[in-house]
Amino acid sequence: MSIRKISFLRVQRLEQESLTLGVALLMAVALALLSPAFLDANNLASLQTSIAPNLIVALGMMTLFMIGRFDLSVGAVMGISGIAAAMALDAGAPMPLGIAAGLAAGLAIGAFNGFMVAYLGINHLIVTLGVLYMTRGIIEVIMVGAKLAGFTSFPASFSALGQWSFGGISAIFVFALLLCLCAELFLRLTFPGRSLLFLGGNPQAAEATGLNRRRIEFWAFVLSGGLAALAGVLMTARIGMANRYMGEGLEMQIFIACLVGGGSIGGGKGSYVGALVGVLFIALLTNAFNLLAVPSEWQAVVIGGVLVLVVTVDAILVLRKAGLGAPSSG
Repeated sequence: MSIRKISFLRVQRLEQESLTLGVALLMAVALALLSPAFLDANNLASLQTSIAPNLIVALGMMTLFMIGRFDLSVGAVMGISGIAAAMALDAGAPMPLGIAAGLAAGLAIGAFNGFMVAYLGINHLIVTLGVLYMTRGIIEVIMVGAKLAGFTSFPASFSALGQWSFGGISAIFVFALLLCLCAELFLRLTFPGRSLLFLGGNPQAAEATGLNRRRIEFWAFVLSGGLAALAGVLMTARIGMANRYMGEGLEMQIFIACLVGGGSIGGGKGSYVGALVGVLFIALLTNAFNLLAVPSEWQAVVIGGVLVLVVTVDAILVLRKAGLGAPSSG
């Protein structure tokens, strides 16, 4: 990848992140003016608990975006991992073992996705879409007979893990921000972090330098599954029960968040701070729907429109990036 191309991608990513952040801030100001409830303590607390798990999941998804992959099973993984932890705790397992059960479920699904994509060469869209439906089916089988929730006998320490706050700030929210900061430092300051963008931007050149594409792809999917599982366990601790609908539809929100936050389906760009910006944008948009009582059908229209718009813009930018890589005629 040439220096000119790298510079273009870096500037393009920063411009996209800045634009999304600017729109999010304008949205926040507009909401504060249109709805006094926006600045209410309960609403701000709700925003935090919405942003935190989504950001944790988005960190895994953005990692995949960097190498030109994505994972549509993250919402279902979040749900099944929360249920796995809840089942273990409800059966009397100690808290560390219950948390381990939830994380193991997500890591196992991530490993399955990674093996199918990286080593068997199956398209990531097909694999993760199939896993999404299979996992949702397993959730329904486990939760049969429960209208909404089940497995509610948790240790007090587990519930406290998800509900702890200080000064009106959720501990899970702070944890998610710290995790994002650590991920961004890893991306910028370490060779493995920079290798993600190198592999996504120019797979052939990356492999020629000795990078193991299959191994990186595999572990990126494992990371995505593990982070989705972590979000599911933390959300289960917060709400105090296993929810069969947890994470339902989350994959599209995270997908859009990563795109508007500077990621690209074509790979080679993105950042974890960008994932945070994208998640903030989606959270504010969803919050606006609720505060302004926008009908659900119009919410779907807007979300769908945003998805089409960002995918179209991304496709144009991918073509432009490919054009920069073409040899000059002069």
